[in-house]
Amino acid sequence: MTTIYLAGPEVFLPDAMPIMAEKRRLARQFGFEPTGPGSDENQTPVKRTAAEIYARNDDAMRRAEICLANITPFRGVSADPGTVYEIGFMIALGKAVFAYTNHPDDYGLRVRSIWYAGLEIDETSGRPRGPDGIAIENHGMADNLMIDGGIEATGGKVFRAAALPADPARDLAVYFAALQTIAGTRA
Repeated sequence: MTTIYLAGPEVFLPDAMPIMAEKRRLARQFGFEPTGPGSDENQTPVKRTAAEIYARNDDAMRRAEICLANITPFRGVSADPGTVYEIGFMIALGKAVFAYTNHPDDYGLRVRSIWYAGLEIDETSGRPRGPDGIAIENHGMADNLMIDGGIEATGGKVFRAAALPADPARDLAVYFAALQTIAGTRA
């Protein structure tokens, strides 16, 4: 069975246990053995130190063959920073990396509409800038170009929702589609 590292911020939700249980169930439905922060081995009432959590996740990433990361915006306009670290680490290890997001808008649009709630165009460069003068990345990607670009450069794919679901933090439709596609390419 192929081991898949499930990265994402769901572990921070108040109802993380049932959500992660469903993600594990779906992964197994497609022939994957899930590992990572929300895996069976990490579902204990034992409180762990930051160093212990890091070591467990590091070990799980090294053992996994694939990473599927939830890059739905978390606490802002971009993906969870821990998840972004895991994506980069898995790419550096030469693992297959895929991601999904429940937010349909491009990163640049989210920055303009959510963070800045406005847009100015730099008359010299023609680049969009926020009211503070900082340039806005506008490459049509789901998140920062290094996240999407790194995943795609190594043969992975970023799956995106067509429309914002009612509960983006918990919706698993795009996750399901990603698992289905990944399983199909590995058959």
